[in-house]
Amino acid sequence: MKIPVASRNTASSPDSLLGEIPSMQDEPLEMLVACHGRVRAFTETLKRLAQHLQQKGADREAGIAAGNILRYFDVAAPKHHQDEENDLFPLLLAQSPDDHQLAVLVAQLHADHLMMGELWLRLREKLLLIKDGNYADLADNELAQHFADMYQQHAAREEETVFRTAAQRLDAAQLAQLGRSMSARRRDA
Repeated sequence: MKIPVASRNTASSPDSLLGEIPSMQDEPLEMLVACHGRVRAFTETLKRLAQHLQQKGADREAGIAAGNILRYFDVAAPKHHQDEENDLFPLLLAQSPDDHQLAVLVAQLHADHLMMGELWLRLREKLLLIKDGNYADLADNELAQHFADMYQQHAAREEETVFRTAAQRLDAAQLAQLGRSMSARRRDA
């Protein structure tokens, strides 16, 4: 899903090998969607890792995959949740104070963030073992599958509801404010 926004600046020139890269500051909704693309990629890797461990154990490839998943969900995913909870959701709720459906949806999405955070802490312990070359069963209680499915469903629901609503209701100044805040969050890292 591509979120329509007013401006279209890119970080590349027409002859660049990088192609079009949305600017966080100028295209914050597209950047949030791009983050969801990474969430999908890393959760698919997590599912494959669970199968890989069953077949090949905690080999070098498993350790690399576990390290990449750890890095994403320890660093990037929390910033993404902050983008939504500290900036996007409050902006959208302030723009639509009488939209009770939106308020309920935002509360549900926030609850999802908390639940995914709890699942992440359990999963993280196992991934740290795997990263260091030790076996851990990611299929135990379907932890990896549940985490991946929940994140993917959550991302789809946000895109179909909150991001689409934000694209319709937030004006250019509000989107610029969102972009500045998202950019600052990453500079402070």
